[in-house]
Amino acid sequence: MVKKQVFFLSISSGILLSLPWLFPNMGWTLLVAFVPLLLAESLLVKKKERQNSAFFYTAFIAFLIWNIGSTWWIAYVSFSGMMLIAWINALLMTSIWWAGSWVRSKYGASSGFFTLVAFWLTFEFLQYHWAIQWPWLNLGNGLANSVKIIQWYEYTGILGGSFWIWLSNILIFLLVKQLLDKAFLNAIKLTGYLILVIGLPVFFSFHLYSGYAEKGTSMEIVVLQPNIDPYTQKFSGMSQEVQVSRLVSLAESAVSDSTDLIVAPETALPPMWEDSIKFEFQSNLSVSGIIRKFSNVSFIAGAITKRRFGLNEKVSPTARQSIDGSFSYDIFNSALLFDQTDQIQISHKTILVSGVEKIPFQKYFSFLEKFTVKLGGISGSLASAREPHVFTDQNGRSIGPVVCFESAFGEYCTKLVNNGAGLFVVITNDGWWKNSPGSWQHFGYSKLRAIENRRSIARSANTGISGFINQHGDVIKKTSLNTYEALSSKICVNNQITFYARHGDYIGRVSMLLSGLIVIYILMKKWIVRGI
Repeated sequence: MVKKQVFFLSISSGILLSLPWLFPNMGWTLLVAFVPLLLAESLLVKKKERQNSAFFYTAFIAFLIWNIGSTWWIAYVSFSGMMLIAWINALLMTSIWWAGSWVRSKYGASSGFFTLVAFWLTFEFLQYHWAIQWPWLNLGNGLANSVKIIQWYEYTGILGGSFWIWLSNILIFLLVKQLLDKAFLNAIKLTGYLILVIGLPVFFSFHLYSGYAEKGTSMEIVVLQPNIDPYTQKFSGMSQEVQVSRLVSLAESAVSDSTDLIVAPETALPPMWEDSIKFEFQSNLSVSGIIRKFSNVSFIAGAITKRRFGLNEKVSPTARQSIDGSFSYDIFNSALLFDQTDQIQISHKTILVSGVEKIPFQKYFSFLEKFTVKLGGISGSLASAREPHVFTDQNGRSIGPVVCFESAFGEYCTKLVNNGAGLFVVITNDGWWKNSPGSWQHFGYSKLRAIENRRSIARSANTGISGFINQHGDVIKKTSLNTYEALSSKICVNNQITFYARHGDYIGRVSMLLSGLIVIYILMKKWIVRGI
């Protein structure tokens, strides 16, 4: 009977954790999602099964359900890749859960919960920084479609949301325990704490939302959604000339004399050599024709670019050899800005997708290149920029280009802001995920970046979702999936810097420090006991 109850509670937590990534506006479930799992652990402890494998598998099942249920759409590209990501991530989450539980059994409930939260926030912070970066399921992301209650992200970033979620779950669990034990006086006290913990951030958020006014001067932007299937058309089946012609026709249908900027998706233009990129642009009469016709317009588009290494220049680990072996070169996933000036600005993608655009620890695992996804006929690790680059248009406005996966990284976008970006332009190709939650999940993460930095966002996706997001995180306009469409809107360029933009993921850094101190304390205590 106990095993059935524990199994049911584990599955319940897995489902509750998955819901915000399966259905928009279900982020509130995260405030209670860990409660069933905590109750399952409590039940195992009560039945003196805390130390056996049942505890580990109880947590692992919940986290595996969460990972598979939320990111199953990766299987469209690679089923084995999706399962590998889900298993590794679930295993890491289970390890953190186990560590918190172990501390709770040795040093008491307060110490255990403190350790669990510190370790979890450290884990989420490291998801942005270690070799295989995967912050997709960081808890604070699950509130992306509840923008009116997370306006305080401009002070904390999404890790503040993760902390809030954990604190709410722990208090609700303790409340349920008191009710089950019929300790009603304690339950009333915990209810008061819970109202404050959940209510105050929500109240503060509504206050920020209603009191915040869009800042900065406006500019008119056109985003393009050419709707070219990445599996059957983008990289085979439709010529580059036809794709560019389709893109330009779409732009011409929406651009006007008041348009300041046109934005096209990731890899919208044909591959180019960077040392001849100006010539290639001028040779492309359809694209350059728009710039000549509308002198005030800048054009941002994605392209695969190649950079040759000089004769005596040190080559990178990602360098390739030309067919005749005469030179080495790197390949980048890039954003380009064209305008009527002589300079063509290039921003190389900084954060690459593991297993798709890069091989982690390539020096040791270069043989895995043949398993990476081909991008426009190109396979293997791409090169990346060390730091983000900000574009400047003809009118001196600074624009932060964000390529695809980079929009899931809050602190990366703060670097763009601190380099002067007054708005973000997100270019992506979400067609790989077809008609799945992956597309709106990714779109939702742009809302988080808008709130954290109080920057408006213009987003161009190859097959959707494209659109505009204001500084509140509200969607001004957006397209549907799989439509051939162009949208035009005015959005504001803001130069003020938020607390989060200035200080980044300080919650993660504090959590790392606390986690380190916890580990040191536990080790020292063990050494002292052994010494005695």
